Amino acid sequence: MDKFCQQQLPRPGARGCISIAAVPTLKVHLYRPRVLKNRQRLLVVVHGISRNTMQQLDIYSELANELGLWLIAPAFSTQHFSGYQQLAKGAGQPRADLALNRFLLAWAAEQQLTDLKLHLCGYSGGAQFAHRYALVYPSKVASLVLSSAGWYSFPDSSVSYPRGLGKWPIWLTPPNLNELLRLSMLVLVGDQDVQRDSSLKTTARLDQQQGLHRLERARRWVDAISQLQQQLQVTTGIAFHRLQRQAHDFSDNARHSDMLSVIGQFWKSVEQEGV
Repeated sequence: MDKFCQQQLPRPGARGCISIAAVPTLKVHLYRPRVLKNRQRLLVVVHGISRNTMQQLDIYSELANELGLWLIAPAFSTQHFSGYQQLAKGAGQPRADLALNRFLLAWAAEQQLTDLKLHLCGYSGGAQFAHRYALVYPSKVASLVLSSAGWYSFPDSSVSYPRGLGKWPIWLTPPNLNELLRLSMLVLVGDQDVQRDSSLKTTARLDQQQGLHRLERARRWVDAISQLQQQLQVTTGIAFHRLQRQAHDFSDNARHSDMLSVIGQFWKSVEQEGV
């Protein structure tokens, strides 16, 4: 175990790092709010491919204080979870979703929680993980925030996974689209996040289905989800927010746009609804 990964929970207003015996390859960084208001909810923030876990923890910690919730930031290392964006790289490979679930099970048992749910939030590759996790475990999720995902699994059974829901892998937990559609969801992306950089997956089929850049792909996914919600007369809806004058940079988005205030207000509204 990393010498910086302590096993004792941090004091109020401090951060720490823990791992559990059931999944020693997953280190979980966490921040304890100064005043804990709801033990049954966790803020879970998921990093992109830069694995900037500590930056995520630092930036979201004040929102954790405002809400009075534990802040959890799992570290899906390149060595152990290289394909975490799609939950796993393939059949027989370590699954990031199961690793997180094992941690949550241990957390709930230790804290004696009976109704633990997540305010799940991901940026870029973390947003890919978050919406696919919520698709297969919607009952574990209180709300879903997706920021600047490179691409999505569309609610379309005629398109094969991971671009859609067709030909779903037998080794992966089956999806539950109907329950996903009932979650409170917020999607954010910079209005200048239109670059086709090296970190953006680009193929002819993906470009045709989802668009040429993150802004277009986010808009199309939100439209697809919203259309299904209307057809099923789901009342929760899905919110879409453009970050003004922002490209693809987590730190810039957080510090030089209204990203945190929008996410914070979204989380507060969900908490007030008592989901």
